[in-house]
Amino acid sequence: MRRGTRTGVWTGVRDLLLPAGIWLVLCVVGAGALSWAQQSSRDDLRERFDARVSLGGQFVAGYVQDVLERERTQAERFLSGRTVSDEDFRRSVTTFGYPAAVLVDSGGRVLHVEPPNSALIGTNITAKYAHLRTAVVNGVPAVSAVVPSASRHVPVTAFAMPYETPYGRRVFSGAVEVARSPLSAYLTKALSIPGNRVYLLDGAGRVVAANRQVIGRNGAIATADPSLAGDLRTRGFIAGRYTSGGAGWTYSAYPVSGTGWRLLATVPDDTLYAPLTGAVTAGRVGLGAAAGVGLIAVVVAARGARSRRELRLSEQRFRTVFDRSLVGMAIADLTGRFRQANQAFCAMLARPPDELLGLTFLDVTHPDDRSITDAAIRETLAGVSPGFTVEKRYLRADGRVVHGATTVTLLRDLENQPARFTVQVVDVTERKRLEAEEAAAQAQLAEHADELERTNDNLTDARDRMADFVAMLSHDVRQPITGILGYAETLADDWDELPDPRKKQYLLGIAGAGHRLNGLVEDILTVAQLDAGVLTPKPAPVDLLAALHEAVLTLPPDEALDVTTTVPDGTHVLADPGHLQQIVTNLLGNAVKYGAPPFDLVARPRGTTVELAVCDHGEGVPPNFVPQLFERFSRAETGVATTKRGTGLGLYIVRTLAEAGHIGLGYRPNRPTGACFLVRLPMASLVSHAPRSGVRAPGT
Repeated sequence: MRRGTRTGVWTGVRDLLLPAGIWLVLCVVGAGALSWAQQSSRDDLRERFDARVSLGGQFVAGYVQDVLERERTQAERFLSGRTVSDEDFRRSVTTFGYPAAVLVDSGGRVLHVEPPNSALIGTNITAKYAHLRTAVVNGVPAVSAVVPSASRHVPVTAFAMPYETPYGRRVFSGAVEVARSPLSAYLTKALSIPGNRVYLLDGAGRVVAANRQVIGRNGAIATADPSLAGDLRTRGFIAGRYTSGGAGWTYSAYPVSGTGWRLLATVPDDTLYAPLTGAVTAGRVGLGAAAGVGLIAVVVAARGARSRRELRLSEQRFRTVFDRSLVGMAIADLTGRFRQANQAFCAMLARPPDELLGLTFLDVTHPDDRSITDAAIRETLAGVSPGFTVEKRYLRADGRVVHGATTVTLLRDLENQPARFTVQVVDVTERKRLEAEEAAAQAQLAEHADELERTNDNLTDARDRMADFVAMLSHDVRQPITGILGYAETLADDWDELPDPRKKQYLLGIAGAGHRLNGLVEDILTVAQLDAGVLTPKPAPVDLLAALHEAVLTLPPDEALDVTTTVPDGTHVLADPGHLQQIVTNLLGNAVKYGAPPFDLVARPRGTTVELAVCDHGEGVPPNFVPQLFERFSRAETGVATTKRGTGLGLYIVRTLAEAGHIGLGYRPNRPTGACFLVRLPMASLVSHAPRSGVRAPGT
């Protein structure tokens, strides 16, 4: 009896020791896992911070390369002639929005400088600017450190791009003022972490751009952030931590390829690791709760140890059957809750067996497929079918989706009552992936076909434009050149025999043909600039009456006498002065060329806009030609247009300039005869006075 009692006590102690040991191990493992998770989370946040800084550095490098490539394209197109006009240089500088720029030759001598500084022209400045020296001597693009500009002596960073011309190597270098660098705006939004500081530094530690104002005359990081600068001197430009103002800071630095710059970002530790605060607290509370629950579980486990021992043999046999199957298998009760699952099924769902126990069909089923699963279970329980087969999606523990061909069978007891479900699942994710890839390939092929079709349409349109352009050149350019050659050859052969009036007539003929050819070249150049997108409108208040007078002055004196302007006093419009002058000049020239006097320029206020009408009293525009009136190379095939020389570009230039400046443009027939072109301009001043009717242009 005593021996049996001691054996029973020992068995009870043994049953208690095992769960208690497991509980203790789990507590230790849980504490270690919590500590590891906290450290891993901190490392992950730090890696994300480093990755964002790295992406910022890659963006800056891409920005620099883009600026240099656009500089090369602009310089090779407009700054490669034997001489470069001030207008071409200024237009190239304005295209990039540079506040300062310089053009130097192969000897490093200044050809042009913006803002203009005559003292620098012809001066070799490469000794002073290392990036210019690198570009001139080595012929490679170079980006400067923070240097004073050649003309204004304000801190700038410059982008020097060498390019070859028939007259030797040249270097076009544009500078961006550090205080107004567009990179500062990017850095302000690059890292959306409260309290962060982002600097773009040159090789000497001077700030090229930053997301905050840098205090100090030299713009150095040592002035902007002394604590950070001290740590950088110790560690070099790498990642690290430092203390500033009693708080810890984390920083990361990455080089910007293609430059001597580095992108440096620093953020307070409290801000960087703020997302972990709640998780750490919750983890500690959870660990304590789990330890308490585990202690209770130890007691419960001890009481149930004997029952588990009795069931262990049958469970092992049952598990053997499951484990030998390569197909996912499980047994569920009538509510769909899993009671047993084999390793193949657990591996498919990335869940351990203990986790699956207690979950239902619907818990591991994709939300979009739960309705069909629930309906099939209800039909099976109702006796409609002995089971069902369906392909559906399962949710893995890591959030991924797997596709499974599922067969569910209802098992019944000896009394033919439903007892449990058996589940078999075959993983068909790879098959589904191949099907999806095939569908995606088909869609991509269709997209490429559409893109190819669009490209062919664009090429066809470009070919048609080139054909129109060549046809125009073959006729309108050849005609004045033929006239010039004919007159010149006649004068050269018969100069001594020709009377002076006839010589003057021939010379005037040469001049007229030259003027026509010059106008044609001007139209072609304007169209080329419009197509290239380099004529960017710069709206400014314009005195409309003065602008119209300047346009009238472009006419011959005898034609200007037939022009009348009617403009309310003090009328100012908002437009690019040069573009407005071109629009009015082209419309007025069109009226004089194809219409008949008198010619009227009438401005009327229309709310917040001014409507300018350019009218003549000729035969007007043929109605069937109105839809093509503003098209490129478009000319009417009937009426007075067939008797006049023209390129068909004048009204196209008007339309393109109007669209670029957001200016309204239209046409209506004049009364009783003639044509009226309507230009609607934004009003710069809303003050309205009585119109000056019948005012003639100067010189009329």
